[in-house]
Amino acid sequence: MMKEKLKGLLMGVVIGGLLFGTAAFAASTAKIEVSFENIKYMFDGVQKVSTENAILYKGQLYAPVKFVADASGKEFSYDGKNKTAWVGKKEGSFKYLSDVNYARTDGPSGSSVHFNQNPYSNKIEIAGDKFQKGIVFNLSFMNNKSTSIDYNLNGKYKKLSTFIGVDDETKNSNRVVTYRFIGDGTELDLLENVKGGDNPNPVKIDVSGVLKLQIVAEPGNVFESTWAALAEPKLFQ
Repeated sequence: MMKEKLKGLLMGVVIGGLLFGTAAFAASTAKIEVSFENIKYMFDGVQKVSTENAILYKGQLYAPVKFVADASGKEFSYDGKNKTAWVGKKEGSFKYLSDVNYARTDGPSGSSVHFNQNPYSNKIEIAGDKFQKGIVFNLSFMNNKSTSIDYNLNGKYKKLSTFIGVDDETKNSNRVVTYRFIGDGTELDLLENVKGGDNPNPVKIDVSGVLKLQIVAEPGNVFESTWAALAEPKLFQ
């Protein structure tokens, strides 16, 4: 019976790492030594459950995601085909915009566009929230001209969702940023006066039938380096 419990718990170790720290190992047949502890699980200060079969491995606590999701009142599902675990609301099929081939970028000398990291090759971070995916516009301090990126959507998508802000590496910049989302020459959305330290601002844009999408980061007149960031940009079909 103990072997069966261990087998079941170990199946959750890899996925459980998503909530309790970095996964200890890739899915394989490798053997590891773990210890069992009696752990109380507190959610928002309230004990929801306790178990004697919590696994400790190299100082990290692991538990099956479903166990944690259920205890916190969240729905859980696992898509084995796409290797994706969903905790809470499950979204439809999507692609990360930052992983899609772009058509072109435009901007003045000194500006640049970075994918899934900031110009220092660190994770994108907005007001303390870190993101795995995103696009960062490095708006040069040398000028106040806009930087943009174009995508050929070819009418394949219905919605774009993302969070916008300023990467924390330049959160003390006094320069504000305006974001423009343009579909086939028509402005779809405009967000003005975004500044460092602001919380990530959720944005949802209807891109149904759009052939070409352009995203523009427009810096204010203060000549300070600013990293405008789009975090978790998702295209839904």
